Amino acid sequence: MISYKYALSIKYLRIGILMNPLIKGLFKKFRETEELSSLEESDAFELFSATLILPDELISQSEKTDFLLDAGSIGIDIIALEINGQLARDTDDVREICSQASQIDVSLYLIQAKQSTSISSVDILGFGDTAKKFLSNEGGFSNYPRLEELASAFALVFEDFATSLRHPPAVYLTFVTTASKSSIEDPVVQDRAASVQSQIANLGFLGRVFVNVYGADELHEAWSKKNHANEVEIQFKKQVNLPEMPGVDQAILGVVSVAELLKLVQGTDGTLDERVFYDNVRGFKGEDNPVNRQILSTLSTHERDLLPVLNNGITVVASSYSPKPGDAVAISGFQIVNGCQTSHCLYLSRDMLEDRIASVYVPIRLVITSDEDVATRIIRATNSQTEVHENDLVALTKFQKKLEDFYTLDTPEVNLTYERRSGQFYSAAVTKRRVVTISDQMRAISAVFLDSPHAAARYPARLYAEVGKSIFQEEHKLLPYVASAYAAYRIENAFRAGLDPVYKPARYHILMAYKYQVLNGPSAALNARKCETQSEMLINALKQPDQVDLFRSAAESVMAAAEGKFPTRDRLKRERFTQELIAHLMQKIENS
Repeated sequence: MISYKYALSIKYLRIGILMNPLIKGLFKKFRETEELSSLEESDAFELFSATLILPDELISQSEKTDFLLDAGSIGIDIIALEINGQLARDTDDVREICSQASQIDVSLYLIQAKQSTSISSVDILGFGDTAKKFLSNEGGFSNYPRLEELASAFALVFEDFATSLRHPPAVYLTFVTTASKSSIEDPVVQDRAASVQSQIANLGFLGRVFVNVYGADELHEAWSKKNHANEVEIQFKKQVNLPEMPGVDQAILGVVSVAELLKLVQGTDGTLDERVFYDNVRGFKGEDNPVNRQILSTLSTHERDLLPVLNNGITVVASSYSPKPGDAVAISGFQIVNGCQTSHCLYLSRDMLEDRIASVYVPIRLVITSDEDVATRIIRATNSQTEVHENDLVALTKFQKKLEDFYTLDTPEVNLTYERRSGQFYSAAVTKRRVVTISDQMRAISAVFLDSPHAAARYPARLYAEVGKSIFQEEHKLLPYVASAYAAYRIENAFRAGLDPVYKPARYHILMAYKYQVLNGPSAALNARKCETQSEMLINALKQPDQVDLFRSAAESVMAAAEGKFPTRDRLKRERFTQELIAHLMQKIENS
């Protein structure tokens, strides 16, 4: 008799042979750059799919492996709940995000991913049934605490914040395989997808419902969209070249039609390409925002022809440019650093404008530069005329630039890369798992050197509100920031190498406990020379091979401080528990 384990290995061997070679190669590269070689292949493929489907701004708010659901979950592999652009992981997150906003926009992403080159109609229907059960919060997930927790979080949106919903939640269901285009287009497959869409839409309490079936072609298209530098050719009417300026290769003022502007902001599938707004410090404020409401109103009347004098237009910073015959120009590696609101309003009005789309014009300023400092100054200048929250501009401070350079020097030899501005490495040949974002840095420094692991668990905007004045100060030493980020990197590696994932919700408390173990006490202030010495000690300890055991010991201290049981997520977000943990750690040190 053939054993189950042997049969399973044969199954995955067949998948490896049959999988589209292009997707197989992309998946292999993904596992390498994300350092997922120790993760089960099926789990890694689920994360590969999620990375291509979920918005980048959501993915960046959590460790990728945190998107995986409980082992053995059937029907759904990945769930992401987005509220006002923030990733909500539990009911506590929902309360925090929603209670601070007068209106909320909610999107829910559900993904099931299979490496199979064939599509099972039964699996599609099963995906739909589980999704329906989840959306209705019917229960039955008691054996899957992560799934149950997310179902409760989504249900809380309706229970406590229904009056704040701008629109009913949008739901995106994606069933992923590596099947061929003909398999995806099979009438039976399309019928099953339509059936799922109908069932979910008929629940009656949701807004837009999208059901997509992905195969090899769709995966490759999604990968290309996220990894290739953007480039476009546009007709640039009435252009004027500005005088030569230091650090600027070319600067042009002019106007473009709405039709040409849409080439900058739309993807190949006609959807809005959020990548081009990475360097715009403000996201879209919605159709009900007073300024946006006025723009939309202007576009709906004859005053649309006055747009060039009624609107400040957009500012585009690009890395390369080449003139084409007539008024055409080709640009690549571009970002819209100012004009996010205008761009979104024009995108929303594209159907309403109809044939006027080519005759309504928008002012545009195009700057070609490869100088990062010049690009940063442009972003700051073009966003200083209207209110911007302090945490939006943190990437543009002198300290951030120094920190980025310090990471590049890599004196402590930790091989991490600092992403000072969102998306700046999206097409670069870097190991993605070793990229530290500003949010990553805030969480790490808060947990390790500020003794605020409870704050580190907050979503980015709330975290900055709590610790923003205590970090990124000019007089701070740089090494503690690198040491804390390295600690966060190493604990994630430990989780992938055998540290029980049940400890993940307490990762920031474990990091703080680890520091106390290494330093045999608390750390000095971030501006103290002693803190640099302590950072060196921490980095040297983190380079030792037995990290799983060391982090497990720190995790046991967290458990002990919680009376021997794992603390709830709610308790982990309370300062009181942090103080109880510190007291336990100090008592342990004194006793030793």
